[in-house]
Amino acid sequence: MSEKPYLFEEIVVKKRLYNPNYGDNRLCKCGHKYYQHFETEEMIPTGCNSCDCFVFMQGEENGKPL
Repeated sequence: MSEKPYLFEEIVVKKRLYNPNYGDNRLCKCGHKYYQHFETEEMIPTGCNSCDCFVFMQGEENGKPL
């Protein structure tokens, strides 16, 4: 008999977390700094505190990071 008594489901959870080594002054495409995309006490990724941008994406100027 090849049937097993249990089936297994693999669940992968990815969470956005603040990276203190990334550089707080890097600019997002929205024009605001990296640290502004996190709540200040717990550094939870709440989205930019200055605009509606939720996900930090480093901006570029002439193909170079801001």
